[in-house]
Amino acid sequence: MGYWLELRAWLLRDPAKLIRYLVLFICSIIVIVQLYECFSKLSDPPISTHSYYNVNQTIEMPAVTLCREPPYREEVLTNLSRGHCPHPKYATCWMDYPFGELSFEEFFNSGTFGQEETFYSYGLNGDKSNVAIDSTVHFYMGRCYTVRPLMDLKRVSKSVGYSLMLEHNIVKSASDVDLTSGAGWHIFLHDKRENFTEVNMKGSGRVEYVFAGINEEIEIKLQSQYFSNVETYKETCSRQEGYSDLKCGEICIWQDLSDEVDCSGPWMHDINYEPCNDTDSMRNLIKSYKAVYESGDDYDCNCMEPCESRIFTTYIQSRKTFYQPEPRTLLYIYYTTKLISMIEERPSYDTTQFIADVGGSLGFLLGLSVLGIIGILEHLTLFFCGDCIRRMQLKNEEHSRSDSRTDSPEDGESQASDVTLDINDVFTVEKAKLAKY
Repeated sequence: MGYWLELRAWLLRDPAKLIRYLVLFICSIIVIVQLYECFSKLSDPPISTHSYYNVNQTIEMPAVTLCREPPYREEVLTNLSRGHCPHPKYATCWMDYPFGELSFEEFFNSGTFGQEETFYSYGLNGDKSNVAIDSTVHFYMGRCYTVRPLMDLKRVSKSVGYSLMLEHNIVKSASDVDLTSGAGWHIFLHDKRENFTEVNMKGSGRVEYVFAGINEEIEIKLQSQYFSNVETYKETCSRQEGYSDLKCGEICIWQDLSDEVDCSGPWMHDINYEPCNDTDSMRNLIKSYKAVYESGDDYDCNCMEPCESRIFTTYIQSRKTFYQPEPRTLLYIYYTTKLISMIEERPSYDTTQFIADVGGSLGFLLGLSVLGIIGILEHLTLFFCGDCIRRMQLKNEEHSRSDSRTDSPEDGESQASDVTLDINDVFTVEKAKLAKY
């Protein structure tokens, strides 16, 4: 209690110190908050976007995916399914389907069109060896072909771009649904690292879509944008070679649908479920798949976006009739400039800015220096440990006195025999003894 009484007396004797320490405490709280924000920005820095133009000496071409419309051979599907079947989405295809006798692979492969029935001629920079073509089978789009470049271009012009002549086979539909109306080609332009998926392509925001009719000659001019994203703790991205977030989303959808109906379809690859083996399960799978395909909402899948991506913008330079006796379509896809728009994300906070912010907070709010910090530490030490320090000092003094008495007893006696006289008494006595002149 004595220490606290002394502290109160000390504060009352100099109230300005209380105000100074109170201001110091408030400023310290502010500094702590600001330091917390600085450390937070250091671990999760804010991201700024930089946009500029770059003239590339080499130009990367997009991949081109071509899907036929109508996608299937009606007469072949009807014959194989033993029922009227213009497209597998109709229930009549599965009512009398010979499950167990005819495999789905044979049904879809026979009902779609091969590469030789699709391309009359193709090439990049005038040579077909500069491209690679692969095919994938999808439920609604049928068999689609993706043309990927095997080289980067040094020049930009119509003659060095894609030149594709597509061949169509129109057969008059015998069904109530006229599938010959709107016949042509669905053309998707996307990054060559992406794999085509019919579910996510249109809504991905990174795919350009053009429809080309039969007997059309179309010139498509390209412009390219390059995006580079920064990976953060909250938003991760993938730099894995060959990674496709669109394909990841498609597999996610296939897996959920297969879990729901307990079987898979022939277009669902890499799914560990047996194919549907009866009419009801196949129709339920198609119904669920149709709901996802026609929905405008994004499907909830935890797929990372790529850290680097390209977006291709298309402009129709020319669209005119292609005069040919056969049902063909001619496509030219090319650049007219080497100018590329670059959009990059960069961390806008680094170690140097962190040190500057910390020094600014301490210096501006508290006016601290090395000597000032030492003084504050001394005062805090006396404030919290003053009582303990005083007790230790008193104990040490008593110990020293006891040691001195033990070592010098005569000094102790002489000190004890000393008599203290009042100076007034001494002065009076001496004055009385003085002789008179």
